[in-house]
Amino acid sequence: MLLLRAVGWSFVLAIILALLGGISLGLIYGYRTLTSSTHFAVSHVDVNGNRQLSTVEILNLSGVGVGMNILEVSLGEMSRKLQNNPWIESVTVRRTLPDGLVINIVEREPFFWIQRGSALYYADRNGVPIVALEIGKFVSLPALIIEEGIEPNWRLMDEWVRAVERLEFPFSFSEVAWLKIEDANIVRLYLEDRGMVAHFDLSGWREHRGIMNRVWEDLTARGELQNTARLTVMSGKAWVQLRQP
Repeated sequence: MLLLRAVGWSFVLAIILALLGGISLGLIYGYRTLTSSTHFAVSHVDVNGNRQLSTVEILNLSGVGVGMNILEVSLGEMSRKLQNNPWIESVTVRRTLPDGLVINIVEREPFFWIQRGSALYYADRNGVPIVALEIGKFVSLPALIIEEGIEPNWRLMDEWVRAVERLEFPFSFSEVAWLKIEDANIVRLYLEDRGMVAHFDLSGWREHRGIMNRVWEDLTARGELQNTARLTVMSGKAWVQLRQP
């Protein structure tokens, strides 16, 4: 009886192993079929969110190409390759079966020029360098100058920058040639087309915004704005310096 039971279990085990072997061979064959089928060959890659980098540059960075089998493309590897580029802040990659890929890019936004050593760099809102200026990708931006030993109040800077972008001040960043941070909260900027220097304290910038706008309107009404060389707003007060005739 023991011998019969042993033979029976051996027979069952052999069947199970045979079935598992058949399933494994089937899976291998199926995988090879899928990964060699032209039905799953990449025919298009949609790239979204890129402005600084061209679609061709992103495709080259990703390492993906038309004709590659979409099931063998490593999305993680593509993301890592793209994330290594200094312009790219974040990236997501997904498949659209049977033959497409979608790459969604979030780029770092260049906001200033900033000097590091002998080279000029594009920098973000917080003055963090991105890449050195390239002739083929030249974008005109305000130059950011930070006095040696000064640590700017970036929170206030960001609040003020966004207020300027919302047109809450009487000038826009397209008019600013350079911006100099002279103290944690003290900013001086040059409006090139007007030949005017604006000098103000970021602390309490909302109050100073109102003062600057009122003075600006008054100077405009008097016909003196074009003759204004400097407008300073600090400690709740404003000073105007006119050009000498």
